[in-house]
Amino acid sequence: MLAAATAAFITVFIAEFGDKTQLVSLSMASRYPPLQVLGGAMTALALVVGLGVGVGSIIANSVPTVLVTMISGIVFIAIGLLNLFRRDKDKQECTGRTGFFQTMVMIFVAEFGDKTQLAAIFLVASLGQPIAVFVGAMAGMLLNHAIAIYLGSRFLSKLNPRLLKISTSALFILIGFIIIFLDTNHFLN
Repeated sequence: MLAAATAAFITVFIAEFGDKTQLVSLSMASRYPPLQVLGGAMTALALVVGLGVGVGSIIANSVPTVLVTMISGIVFIAIGLLNLFRRDKDKQECTGRTGFFQTMVMIFVAEFGDKTQLAAIFLVASLGQPIAVFVGAMAGMLLNHAIAIYLGSRFLSKLNPRLLKISTSALFILIGFIIIFLDTNHFLN
């Protein structure tokens, strides 16, 4: 059981570095309270990893990966465009659970069908320890996203808000196009 949890922790922690969901956490932490972002990220990640562990083979066999990839890319582009053209609010107005829910939705969409969810599916299939894989994967996600959220809240939040808005929007749009064109091309070849 410990071996399965350790394998899942190492696999997910390494696979998540530089991943689109880590960038979402980094970006969201520059605008919202870090604990809201961490809570939203971990809720979404628990749902996605839980789906991967619990019913991963059913999802993999019934929903074409290309379709999931296309939808994820389109959602990222839409979020980037909405972020770019939305009216700015004072940071004071972004209270309550806004950061939690926005982070949760964005990470859920981005992570669904991602390599870390697939890693959880394959680890469970090969090791036969779903609870250990879930615990190890979530520990890897927690550490990875905590680092990103710390960096986002500590450093990105000090940037000019307009520059941050433009660069964040461009990042989401770029990620969307990368998802659509590179990942979809990979599946079609």
